[in-house]
Order: sequence, then C-alpha cells, then structure tokens
Amino acid sequence: NTYSFIDGTSLASPIVSGVAALIRSYYPNLTASEVKQIIMESGVSYDIMVNKPSTSKEKELVPFSSLSKSGKIVNAYNALLMAEEVSKKKKRK
Repeated sequence: NTYSFIDGTSLASPIVSGVAALIRSYYPNLTASEVKQIIMESGVSYDIMVNKPSTSKEKELVPFSSLSKSGKIVNAYNALLMAEEVSKKKKRK
C-alpha cells in the first residue's frame, strides 16, 4: 500500500484512452475524430513553468504548454460536458 510519482507517455496514454472510452460509452454516435477533438479542446491549461523532461542532470524550465500538442491536461468532466453538446448537435441535424 504505497504510492509513487510517475509521469510520461506510459502513464498519459492509458488515461487519455480511458477518457475516450468513457466518452464513447455514453455517446456512441460520436466518431473517433470527434472524440479526439473533444479531448483536445476540453483539457485544462496551466500557465506555469516546469522542468523539461530530460536525461540530463541539468534542469531547464519551460512553459508547461510547450510540452504537448494541446498544451493542456486531460479533463474527463469537461470532455463529457463537451461530448454531450456535440452529441445533441448531431442529433438535431
């Protein structure tokens, strides 16, 4: 029963995949492309400086937003809210 700090794509990938699966389970009418867009747009931005991941012992501070394509952290709640809106719009068409 211990906890540890881990990061990187090995952890991020299953988390984002889980959010995508959650969206698709509630809104099966959404396409994979729509789910991707929802996840990308619904994340939370942080305007902070962080240590750039590196194997070097020297630390380099960079803007958090520069470390990923969206510059955001995935947010399942925001994603589900946005998915509901997109799903409703599709049903109206």
